[in-house]
Amino acid sequence: MIYFDNAATSRFKPKSALNILINELTKSSNSGRSAHRDAITTALKIEETRAIIQDKLAAQSANVVFTKNCTEALNLCLLKGGFKGHIISTVLEHNSTLRPLYRLNSTDKVAVTLIEPNDEGFVTASEIEPYIRRDTSLIAVNFVSNVTGAVADIEGIGKLAKSKNIVFLVDGAQGVPHIYFDFLKMGVDMLALPGHKGLHGFQGTGVLVFSDKVKIAPLILGGTGTYSSSVTQPEGYPESLESGTLFSAGIAALGEAVRWTYSHLREGNALIEKIGGELIYGLTSLGVKVYTKDARAGIVSFNLGDIPSSDVADLLNAADIAVRSGLHCAPLLHKYYGTEKQGMVRASVGFNNTDRDAAAFLNAIEKIVKHTSA
Repeated sequence: MIYFDNAATSRFKPKSALNILINELTKSSNSGRSAHRDAITTALKIEETRAIIQDKLAAQSANVVFTKNCTEALNLCLLKGGFKGHIISTVLEHNSTLRPLYRLNSTDKVAVTLIEPNDEGFVTASEIEPYIRRDTSLIAVNFVSNVTGAVADIEGIGKLAKSKNIVFLVDGAQGVPHIYFDFLKMGVDMLALPGHKGLHGFQGTGVLVFSDKVKIAPLILGGTGTYSSSVTQPEGYPESLESGTLFSAGIAALGEAVRWTYSHLREGNALIEKIGGELIYGLTSLGVKVYTKDARAGIVSFNLGDIPSSDVADLLNAADIAVRSGLHCAPLLHKYYGTEKQGMVRASVGFNNTDRDAAAFLNAIEKIVKHTSA
């Protein structure tokens, strides 16, 4: 199958990371729960992954906490960050941000403002600034839209947030590592990441990176391997936010996946942007409605006339091509584009894709266009 669903989960995984995953699963031990050699080795590998992530994101002074996915990381930020007053976010957000925000908005402690993008489909500081109030405590923005691939002006928003002493949260699910990111330089206070997408790790791993400016309470209380004589949760990071057994094999493999990805980042991202551009050009040439303007993250969303996006995806599946259709867990953005009933078809490029894949995809689309217009 030609796999163009990398925004859901990347199909390509470095062999070195796969080898580590298999080795760690075969020789399982529980980090921090025992003093024997294997348990200590596992703990050291988790700490090594923490250090790799800090280094690659320019977040050496930040806290790094492992979660089971990006959704858990975002929930930690939004529901356990202690935010009150006013929060600004956007209609571009994924439900992993929107649903916690709507829950907060249902209380009498938080008011949420969701702003629309500019005519280019993304958000800048100038779109956000007019909505800032005296009690604005948080700005939450996704780095790259998982629907259209639009890239937010993270550095500009970060500067604005810092000047107003407002905490800045970034959903990096689709942006890191495809778009340049520097945690410190961009003024980010909290960053949520999945391990299994552009970082080429495995499902069941997520990352939360946050500065000392933020205090986050745990979602889960339990064993941490530290302060076991106490029945109260430790307060220090990362222990307080990592209760229970971690997916240590996945975390160790994630460290290697991140290392490999960043060592091949220039050529990998150039490939993604090139093939994404080919898809946009080819689809536009066929008269297809394309919603994506920026190919850097490899996300290309489109519709064929009024045909339901699910029907198009089914036809592509029959041609042995994998894409995603529907609302992509971003209902407000589809409402903004008027596609809440039709949805969109999303092709997402990864390190696994080739020019031949793009040609086969466009050939399949051409056949669908001809068939449906006949």
